[in-house]
Amino acid sequence: MKRIAFLLIISAAFTSACASTKWVRTTVAEQYDFNVTLEQHQEKGIVIPQKYAHPYEIDISDLEKLMGDLKYIEKSGLMRKEKQSPVFQAVEIDRLAPVLALTLAKADASQRIRFTSFNQGDFIIFSVSRKTEGVIFIEPAGRLNIAFNFINYNRQPSENTAISPIYSSVDPLKIKVSETTLSATAPYAELHKFETGKQAPMWVVADLEKLKESNSTATVPIVQATEEPPPAVAPKVEIKGTPVEKTEPNQASEDMLKEDIKNKLKYLKELLDEGLISEKDYTVKKKELLDKIE
Repeated sequence: MKRIAFLLIISAAFTSACASTKWVRTTVAEQYDFNVTLEQHQEKGIVIPQKYAHPYEIDISDLEKLMGDLKYIEKSGLMRKEKQSPVFQAVEIDRLAPVLALTLAKADASQRIRFTSFNQGDFIIFSVSRKTEGVIFIEPAGRLNIAFNFINYNRQPSENTAISPIYSSVDPLKIKVSETTLSATAPYAELHKFETGKQAPMWVVADLEKLKESNSTATVPIVQATEEPPPAVAPKVEIKGTPVEKTEPNQASEDMLKEDIKNKLKYLKELLDEGLISEKDYTVKKKELLDKIE
């Protein structure tokens, strides 16, 4: 009985400690596909000082380049082969980068930015709903940090919108082991190293000066026009003749469509035979493909 009472006291103390230390968030932007908040660490209602170089004005094009260059290693296909894929889709960068840049410019030294972004995976037959979640902040030395909780992680059925998301309770800066790993291939970025010397799997650090330099050199130079006389414009020639009638869709295109659907049906049958999908899923997807054939 005394042992049970002791365990209850320890449990209560642990719960109290967790409740007294938490991240307090203020929503900056929320849309169907993404959510951005400012968050600060508080203990018993008192803000814990941080060393963020905020507010910080970053060029949106630099941030877009960083997000576009980020790659990670994922396992795909039936054989779970490793391949390198982009962290963010182009549409995610277009909608997320301006908001992140604006939020960095309005954050204070105690606030970092938390974000989540939803996307729709692109597969031959099945489209998987996925999410990417993490934090972003600037260090005083002019180093931009992005640490992820999830990178293109399959969303749960209940996660049908990014409005008021349930963020992970794990601090991404403390993740030391993960099946998903970033691939730091950009010359201006590297994976964060813990005090032990081990690299963080999903935490990348970018040197902002080198990032700006890399972005400027990647820009196509503008060629100055020479003062040469403009080329002579050929006179317009009106071609008269029998008007061309509109033809039916090209037969070759229809044959290609049918061949594509045939291959997808074969692949769908293989998934069914290997027990990777149910008979119901097979029937539904088969009907969708067959309906495309007129």
